[in-house]
Amino acid sequence: MSKQTGLKFFYGEAIANRNVQVNLKFKNAPINSVLNEITRQSNLYFKRENNTIAVSLGNAGNASVPVTQDRKVTGIITDERGEPIIGANVVVKGTSKGTVTDLNGEYSIEANGKSILLISYIGYLSEEVAVGNNKTLNIQLKEDAQKLDEVVVIGYGTQKRSNLSGAISKVTSEVIESKPVTNVLSALQGEIPGMVIQRSSGQPGNEDFKMNIRGVSSANGDSAPLVLVDGIPGDINMINPQDIDAISVLKDASASIYGARAAGGVVLITTKKGATGAPKITYNGNLSISKMTGMMKAPTNYEMAIMDNEANIHNGSAPMYTQELLDRILSNDPNPIDHPLYGGWKLFFTNTDWMDELLNNGVQHKHNLTISGGGEKSNYYLSAGYSKQFGVVKYADDNNTKYNLRMNYDYRITDWLKLETKVALDNNKRTDVGSNGAWVIGEAILDMPNHPVYNADGNFFTQGGWSNAVALAKESETATFKTREMNGNFRLIANIIDGLTLTAQAGVNYKNKNNEDIAKAIPLYTWDNNITYYTGAGSPEQSAVDRTTEETVYQNYTAYLNYDKNFGPDHHLDAMLGMAYETEEVRMFMARRDNFISDELWELNLGGTGNMKNDAKAEHWATGSTFARLGYSFKNKYILETNFRYDGSSRFAPGNRWRMFPGVSASWRISQENFLKNSKVFNELKLRASYGQTGNQEGIRLYDYIQLLKFRDDGWGTKLIYPFGNGSQSQAMGLDVLAGVDRTWEILENVNVGVDAAFLDSRLGFSFDYFVKMNNNMLIPVTYPSMLGAEAPYSNSGKLRTNGFELTLNWTDKIGNVEYSAQFQLTDAVNKLVEYGGADTYKLGLNETREGYPMNSYFAYVYDGVIKDQADLDAYKKLEGVPSNIGIGDAKFKDLNGDGKIST
Repeated sequence: MSKQTGLKFFYGEAIANRNVQVNLKFKNAPINSVLNEITRQSNLYFKRENNTIAVSLGNAGNASVPVTQDRKVTGIITDERGEPIIGANVVVKGTSKGTVTDLNGEYSIEANGKSILLISYIGYLSEEVAVGNNKTLNIQLKEDAQKLDEVVVIGYGTQKRSNLSGAISKVTSEVIESKPVTNVLSALQGEIPGMVIQRSSGQPGNEDFKMNIRGVSSANGDSAPLVLVDGIPGDINMINPQDIDAISVLKDASASIYGARAAGGVVLITTKKGATGAPKITYNGNLSISKMTGMMKAPTNYEMAIMDNEANIHNGSAPMYTQELLDRILSNDPNPIDHPLYGGWKLFFTNTDWMDELLNNGVQHKHNLTISGGGEKSNYYLSAGYSKQFGVVKYADDNNTKYNLRMNYDYRITDWLKLETKVALDNNKRTDVGSNGAWVIGEAILDMPNHPVYNADGNFFTQGGWSNAVALAKESETATFKTREMNGNFRLIANIIDGLTLTAQAGVNYKNKNNEDIAKAIPLYTWDNNITYYTGAGSPEQSAVDRTTEETVYQNYTAYLNYDKNFGPDHHLDAMLGMAYETEEVRMFMARRDNFISDELWELNLGGTGNMKNDAKAEHWATGSTFARLGYSFKNKYILETNFRYDGSSRFAPGNRWRMFPGVSASWRISQENFLKNSKVFNELKLRASYGQTGNQEGIRLYDYIQLLKFRDDGWGTKLIYPFGNGSQSQAMGLDVLAGVDRTWEILENVNVGVDAAFLDSRLGFSFDYFVKMNNNMLIPVTYPSMLGAEAPYSNSGKLRTNGFELTLNWTDKIGNVEYSAQFQLTDAVNKLVEYGGADTYKLGLNETREGYPMNSYFAYVYDGVIKDQADLDAYKKLEGVPSNIGIGDAKFKDLNGDGKIST
């Protein structure tokens, strides 16, 4: 009756021990009728007060004494530090009576001796306290240690955070949704220890994000991690951030389960699902304004004139600007004169701030609409996203538009079989000023402040070969870059027996790219209206069009068994065994024409045929895999996990195609030991260690073990020719890179040790990891004689070592109703090219690879002061590499190794 009606029955031990039997048969009857019949048969009497019913023996009057005498109960609700909790809910359980604590954490409520007070507050464990004979009840709430039971997605499964033994980080949807961004990588910046996200541009849709986890993994490729969206590789730049439920990042041996493609780590993205209940409709949108920052202030016309004078004086020449000319600059005289030094030039006295002329604030607006819900057998999540970003270039059609549609639908076919369907459609369109305007901001930085934007007739001005940044932005044709992507992901999950599930998954990704780049010849004019042209087409006074179409079809088929079982209270076993196959096909076509008959029509057939070019490619690759994981924990204190993956790649010769990638990790939850279990210092203390291997195949081409022939010299179809007989040229073909049948995987060994801790009632979190990555058989180029006639294949003879650490401190607390958190991260990763074929050649400036140094080391001369006098100059000129025209007052540089040469 209590379950059906929600009423609470209170009775003493004497009644509970009585063996009373009654015969009842009611349907949709009032509660009073049922109680009266029980009284008639059993001599039990009932007294109701609100939602509480007291039960007594003998007569109804006895029941009313302990139950109905309400009195005022007061007290203070505090946290574990004794601080009052403002706004905590205090409810008499089973009734509608309730109140909240005031600014001092105090409450007052009417209750009786049999009442139960239910106290709850967000972020704390709820408490139930019996009133009894108490008139004052001071209650302390404990914080909810939910993070320890937080579920983290790992390779082909999930684990509780408390049971993790690897270096795995997680970001929740709340973090991502709190940032007004259109790209997931923008939202992840600064959120994951060891992950570095860089972008080389602020142009909408063309930021060129680079993601790196724990430094460089190889000299080949970009060391980017493998990105999986619901278990299928995907493009992180295309997914709608609002559709993401959580992101897990595997950084150490935990990535070994993905073997061949996990050299740079693994990013696991899980998208949102619907929940049981009525349809829930959510809209969110935001508008943001961006401004270009960090720009150096360009010198004014007057400042440049002063610097020109100083340069001439230091060079022993007369100043170019007289005081009269300087005064005309200060007065902003609009009348130019013939330049005193450069014939045909004009000298202007007005000032042009090219950055101010060119740039504006950028605007971005984003909109997302979701509908989710579900019933007994199914749930659904539907979302639609739209975003548009406008760049900072004032005159150009410089923007990026993105559309995202997603449907996630789960259906329980039977009690033991479930189907999960995830379909996403993404469309991205980026426009900018085209190839001849790609350097428009760079031109604005270089353009002279004493050059006007327009000449006297209102035409775009130039002289002496200088460009005009405003003309490039305003007159360039729009380049368009379109990407359309469709992803289908279907998963069947069968519960075979208790603890054993079978998952079969199929995923297909289709991507289509269509790019059109128009390089328009832009007319520029001198002060006398003589015309010249600026063009990015590479041919003066001729416009050009490049068009590229590319299609990619990726397929992934995976099946795996998961077994998860507790054996008694102390032992837990989880195991996984699976297989996977993936393949990708790419087809591309590109064409180019120039010398168009009109600057209004840009169809390829309207261009000239003299320099028309085209190119195409078709390629494919595939991998096959078998993988397994076995984990065991004892008393949730000692945790051991091993995983294996056996991968084969089509890039290698059959004899070197397959490789095993193992991994092992262990952890010890010291805080669960008896000597620390009740510690007032540690709420959590865990030590972790792991070792694993991952593979890399980015150093070689798709068909490296097959001898390929080439018919052209470059990507635009320049033919190979050979003279025969009387010297006439004939179409020829030649060797490409020599086939390499001995090459195989790069093997990266990952070692990690770490510690996790929580203090001060879990308000302060601490995590530290030290890691070492060693690539022992890295693919490197080899030296070969020019008479070989073809490029030599790479060799598995390089070594690269990367080591570093990650430190994270978290503080989470609340002041009254205000919750706040802070996080500090410190990451360092240093690499060293241990072996690179003995190569010891280098150039001034950036050196991507030099043995014994970190990747991308920069070598420069070391400054050694100024040449003070003739004796100093004579001594300096004795060194090899000193310019002959150097003089007193110039800088000099050190001979670093005493070999008589100026070198780096």
